[in-house]
Amino acid sequence: MPLVLLVAPASHMLARQDDPKAPGVVPCASRSKPTAITAIYVIHSYWSEQRRDFAPALCKWFKENGGELANVPCVLFPGYWATAATRDQVWDLVARRIVAPESHAQPQGWLTRLLYRLGISGAAPLFDEQERVINPSYLGTAASHLLAVQNWTLEMSRQQVPSHERVDRHLLLFEDDAVVTRGGIESLRRSLPFLDKCYDVLALDSTDNFCASSRWVGAMHSLLLPRKWLRSPQLVPVRYSYSRNTGLAVSNKGALHLLSGLPVTREIDLWFRDLMTDQVLKTYVSCPRLVGSQGVPTVV
Repeated sequence: MPLVLLVAPASHMLARQDDPKAPGVVPCASRSKPTAITAIYVIHSYWSEQRRDFAPALCKWFKENGGELANVPCVLFPGYWATAATRDQVWDLVARRIVAPESHAQPQGWLTRLLYRLGISGAAPLFDEQERVINPSYLGTAASHLLAVQNWTLEMSRQQVPSHERVDRHLLLFEDDAVVTRGGIESLRRSLPFLDKCYDVLALDSTDNFCASSRWVGAMHSLLLPRKWLRSPQLVPVRYSYSRNTGLAVSNKGALHLLSGLPVTREIDLWFRDLMTDQVLKTYVSCPRLVGSQGVPTVV
């Protein structure tokens, strides 16, 4: 006898796209307009002697080598200096619902809860049972990324950008040790017209395991299809695992879905994964990767 599973959405999920006029629905980007990057944010480790020049150098690189992105505003967004934060400053983040102990986490969907119970999923919490920060690196990374996304959305509000225009705005968010090349940016430009208009997040620094099946499919296509029909990079949908945050493209819809999932209560990569599993985030990765990393140790 077949097993029937009734799938219920996560309780913190914003309304789905089925009815674009329903209350709380976040619209997809316009199908009649090309997908275009409208802002670049680079997280700036301003306190680090080793890394403080990375973010300004990356914005300068875009100005000089970014092609169509050369005129897109590049913002040095101050990272969160977690090791220097006082307890009051950390709890200010908690009060703003950016980060929090696990006791304050959003309710998870049934599938995410099941994966945790079976030991298939696991994630390090940001706070221990006494509500003390366990790992400043995890806290600083989570706070930096989500504060940057929040700031981008608030800037559109401050500038009174009409809601029908916000749906066609897209953010490139980089960690300061991202390695960007002209070839990678050109590949991103070529791939954007094929990006799902309802995407939330596109990860540009995919790990090899995400692209194994893509390479196999690409090899088959190269045997069967004319070269001019082949597309690279491939944009691969993912749901049950997540790549890295070195470089991300985020839609307006994706930004609001991320903010709807706050606070972050565990290491951010796995918090992203849980939102994907709960179908809050519609996420893709680029195969092959378009952005690399210098591999410099995180300084928080």
